[in-house]
Amino acid sequence: MFKPVFTVSAVSAVLLLSACSDNNGASTRAFEKAINRYAEQQRICVPLMFNVQNSGITNNRVVVGAPQIRIVQRDADGKKVNKQVLDQIGVLDDEGFYQKATTETVAAPNGSGDVKVVVYELTEKGKKQIRRGRMRPLVCVGKQKVVKVNWFTEPTVSNGLTISKVSYEVKVDAEKWAEKMLEKGGRPWDHPDMSRTMTATMVKTNDGWHNIRELR
Repeated sequence: MFKPVFTVSAVSAVLLLSACSDNNGASTRAFEKAINRYAEQQRICVPLMFNVQNSGITNNRVVVGAPQIRIVQRDADGKKVNKQVLDQIGVLDDEGFYQKATTETVAAPNGSGDVKVVVYELTEKGKKQIRRGRMRPLVCVGKQKVVKVNWFTEPTVSNGLTISKVSYEVKVDAEKWAEKMLEKGGRPWDHPDMSRTMTATMVKTNDGWHNIRELR
């Protein structure tokens, strides 16, 4: 009877593959850490605007990210208006992105009475949350977070670089203040669990794995 002589060779091959993997540091955990580190720098920024009752005095659209925001608080009849928007701006105030500068009393254009206007100004902290958009400012409301790494290719050397292609799933990790602000407006964050599949080319450096885009 012949003995299965291939057993030792098969085990040796597995050990060799394992040793190679250990040497290059490629692992699900290593790639998840590297991708999340890159995602920290690539925040999700969107335009935020509120429609307001302006009593013919202020702009009827409030753009978050503008240096100054003016919102009518009481109309010429003395009635409170724009409460929902003021609650939302209040969240930005609490977070330190805007600060209430003053309250103005302005005569209504038709002479029917006085209108109270609340003025907010963008802070230095708030400026760090803003990115310049093509048409209007963009407000950074969160980042992408890796849910899981689906697979990665065996690292290979190309043009002197050790690279691996990684497939992973991410979801939007919204900042708490952004969720609170949307809730104040009656629109809770509607896709906290939505994820999508992405791919990235990762490069091995003396400082671990990095997204190739970081090196360009």
